[in-house]
Amino acid sequence: MQTSEHLAPGRLLLFGGTRGTGLEVARLARARDWDVVALARPQSDTQALSSLGARVVAGDALDPDDVAMVIDAFGRDRQVVSAMGGGPVGASADGQGTVHVVDAMVAAGVRRLVLVSSLGAGDSRAHASERLLAAIGPVLAEKTKGEDHARAADLDLTVIRPGGLVDGPAGEAGQARGQGAGQLYDDPRVHGRIGRADLARLVLACLDDPATIGRTLSAIDPETLSAPDDVRVWRGADQPAA
Repeated sequence: MQTSEHLAPGRLLLFGGTRGTGLEVARLARARDWDVVALARPQSDTQALSSLGARVVAGDALDPDDVAMVIDAFGRDRQVVSAMGGGPVGASADGQGTVHVVDAMVAAGVRRLVLVSSLGAGDSRAHASERLLAAIGPVLAEKTKGEDHARAADLDLTVIRPGGLVDGPAGEAGQARGQGAGQLYDDPRVHGRIGRADLARLVLACLDDPATIGRTLSAIDPETLSAPDDVRVWRGADQPAA
């Protein structure tokens, strides 16, 4: 079995990379000259991924055979990021697609996964607003299904739950403090927003940091943060929040 400690650096297998956060992850990874392979449905627009120099493999995350194929072919020496979303309740990329990725990783002995979920999923649902639950409650339930399945597997897992996602280039808020515009919090009580490009930076930072394994971390732009006074930025296992 390939352990995360022995993975070749800069090699990424990406699910959900054709748009949104996943595309930003691919963009940032390729800017670092990482070797990126992405599974995408044949009908998806993959031009942006291909123009970045990512290798696109045709397949559907809702087809377990397609997922097993790409993980068997490319995943054994790579870290995996899943930033998928969408689809009907009961057969969504958030839920069933994540189940397929996790099951294929376990079968192939692939260990390292960063799973992009959402605030309002899992134990953070108790802190979500009624407005959010009314708007996307079923989606959050699907994301919870994916999270729970991933945690039950023997993986080196990091779950990232972003707040409300916004498009645009990476922000400048907090950069004067050397923090960037997105931060991680080891606390489900936070609320706020984060840019997709800033979230992508945090995804790669988690891949770089083994201290994030086994953690569920909330991702927020601190300029938009709403949280109890005792919430602090997560600084890793060796420097826990005060």
